[in-house]
Amino acid sequence: MRSISRFLLSAAAAVAATAFVAAPGFAKELRILAWEGYADPDWVKAFEAECKCDVSVVFIGTDDEIWAKIKGSEGKDFDLFAVNTAQLQRYIDAGLTTPYDLDKVPNQKETLERFRDLSKVTGVMRDGKVMAIPYAFDSIGIIYDTDKVKEAPTSWKVLWDPKYAGKVLGYDNGEHNFTITALTMGIADPFNLTDDQLKEAETKLIDMKKNVLSFYTTADEALQLYQHNDIDIIFANYGQQQVKTMLDAGAHIAYVNPSEGAPAWLDTWAMTSGVQDKELAESWVNFVLQKQIGQQLSERTGFGNTVVPFDSAKPGDKLVWLRDVEDPTRRADLWNEVKASP
Repeated sequence: MRSISRFLLSAAAAVAATAFVAAPGFAKELRILAWEGYADPDWVKAFEAECKCDVSVVFIGTDDEIWAKIKGSEGKDFDLFAVNTAQLQRYIDAGLTTPYDLDKVPNQKETLERFRDLSKVTGVMRDGKVMAIPYAFDSIGIIYDTDKVKEAPTSWKVLWDPKYAGKVLGYDNGEHNFTITALTMGIADPFNLTDDQLKEAETKLIDMKKNVLSFYTTADEALQLYQHNDIDIIFANYGQQQVKTMLDAGAHIAYVNPSEGAPAWLDTWAMTSGVQDKELAESWVNFVLQKQIGQQLSERTGFGNTVVPFDSAKPGDKLVWLRDVEDPTRRADLWNEVKASP
């Protein structure tokens, strides 16, 4: 299963199996598997003091590493793991997760409105049971140069606007390009397209390519292209992290989530089937759903958090949570055809 694309803020975040382990001292222990920035040492220290426990954290760099560690031990080596909602499904299917008792996570009731009713959050429930708690997210939207684009764009259709010919920076990924094109076509489920819809989207993408100066793959590459070319509009695959990188470099830019919907990833905390102390695991999730920690999470990583409003999404923004697509290989092949078109 593919990984959700993400831009890690530091080289350390890309190193697999980086860990810090608390010195043993208490009878209770919590074992966490997470992305860099999701279980910072100061939070861990405060939680240990509050709950009189030891916490060990292993940091990972890819979705595949999470699967290897959880599946490899059949859930017995960790109590909690961070996972996006698309990836979460195979853990549930494999019986590697344990449902939550929401009464043990009262701070969930204080989260942002879009995350409060978990029955309305795609992918976190199964058979009426809460299988994961939303924690961090980011959207895929549009960055525009505020010196050159005076009126903020509101639609993905700006990528096709002929007045920006040669001044659009695209993202080199077939899955996401077909998804946002499907959104402009008014397709309700942009992750499951028919053959006819895929071909129509391909035609539209070939048309969009006429506006694109270049396609990028990393946020650093996008910044370099922006700095050395006349760019007005950017397909911002890396969301607020990309915004932060560009603003830190002195760029005059702003960010919007298009009205048709912005694809977005949502990371959650899931409990393993081998959780040793379920109540302690639920206490950790409740602990990190504090407003202060949510604010720090966003300030430190650039991701949106589920507790405190952040620039990843305004209350009225439509987010379309990422799911696996109907045929990744088919989309990749069609995308190559788009790029090869004259």
